[in-house]
Amino acid sequence: MTEVDTQSPDPSEDRTGKGKAFFDRAEQVAETGNWDFAIEMYIEGLRREPGNVEQGHQRLREVAMKRKAQGGKNPSMGDKFKYRIGKDPEKNLVNSAFLLAKEPGSQQLMNQIRQAASKLGLKAVVKWVCDIILESQRLAESQGKKLHVKLLMMLANDYAAVEEYVAAIQACEMARKADPMSAEIQQTLSDLSAKYTMHKGKYGEEGDFVDKVADMDGQKKLMEQDHLVQSDDFLSKEIEKARADYLGSPNVPGKINAFVDALLKKRDEAFEGEAIDVLTKAHNDSGAYQFKLRIGDIKITQMTRRYRKLVKAGDKDAAQNQLRAQLAFELDEFKERSINYPTDLTLKYELGRRQYLAGQYDESIASLQQAQRDPRRHLTAMSYLGQAFEAKGWMREASETYERALETEMTEDKAKDLRYHLGGVMEKMGKLVDAREQFSAVAQIDFNYKDVRQRLDQINKAIENPGQAPPPAADE
Repeated sequence: MTEVDTQSPDPSEDRTGKGKAFFDRAEQVAETGNWDFAIEMYIEGLRREPGNVEQGHQRLREVAMKRKAQGGKNPSMGDKFKYRIGKDPEKNLVNSAFLLAKEPGSQQLMNQIRQAASKLGLKAVVKWVCDIILESQRLAESQGKKLHVKLLMMLANDYAAVEEYVAAIQACEMARKADPMSAEIQQTLSDLSAKYTMHKGKYGEEGDFVDKVADMDGQKKLMEQDHLVQSDDFLSKEIEKARADYLGSPNVPGKINAFVDALLKKRDEAFEGEAIDVLTKAHNDSGAYQFKLRIGDIKITQMTRRYRKLVKAGDKDAAQNQLRAQLAFELDEFKERSINYPTDLTLKYELGRRQYLAGQYDESIASLQQAQRDPRRHLTAMSYLGQAFEAKGWMREASETYERALETEMTEDKAKDLRYHLGGVMEKMGKLVDAREQFSAVAQIDFNYKDVRQRLDQINKAIENPGQAPPPAADE
């Protein structure tokens, strides 16, 4: 089992306040509902102040849960590669925190944070993440699921190392229930009980055990709030509590957003309609655009749900009509957002992508040229930018855009996409040898990527038989 290094100096001791500017900015961004950007700001704060639980880890998790409740996606393969685990425990802590924010139910990522925090001697972080893991096990137990005995014993060990003996005993008790014949668990439980008695005597806290047990029982509710699979009864109770808080302070943004969050967790159009009514009133009363933005997010979620239902039902025509209506709505929505937040490059990218899909190539190019300055979306923006030039028939501009993008360090998936599009442009320009080089590079990475095999065969035949033009490329 791992041991928390309680002798090492806590990195947060000489870094207090170093991440404040980023944590403050993250809170401001979170108010707008831009969860991904808020997550990045929290991560930047944690890079500078990795031991800050209250302003960093805890607030980050709250944003992560809101993002997940609104359909936020798990980390991409690129994210997992960029934020992979290495030898530096501090970097591992921050990287795992980022990935956990995108996948807040992952016990593997929670465990990675626990291990990194233990190595760094960040006792507050160890306790915080151990509480989350322990309550996930408690919830699993209440649902009749199998407990992770080895993990529970690791938690008991880590809790003991930071003198959280009540939690350590509870973790060990759960492990004993799952494996009642284990002599090792029985011995550990006995040792922990003895250590707790000594610890309590040292501080003279007679009522401490009862109080701490009550505190840990209270964590059950917190974990239920965080858990991704929540009972209908629990959600209904949360809605009524949030409704009462909102009605008591109907002009406080935090109360408004908390009530809306509770309503949206139902994933039901009737509750979403009530959320829209609440947000409409808040926008009319305050003029704050953040409330109107959330209305747009809800409507987009509803449209996406309807589209998927139509696809599942096999009604292709209705699904296409729904998709066209959604694209038109999103175009207007992101135009308005870009006007209200003119420096937000994420919005420029989202607008540019939709303009491209709608065939508004000139407008798309203008938006994407701004969006490509965002390091997070630089390559994707350049890919769409190249496609927009290509759709206009500006092959030289398209090819040069793809070539500039390929000079950047990137994952194989990004390289495949860019080389595939560049190959298509080279083919249209009549540069068959150059096109073959690009398609060949794609095939060597992924032989089954799109129609690259057929494209490569056609170009090879055209090069071998110059008088015979290749058939037109299949639609992408």
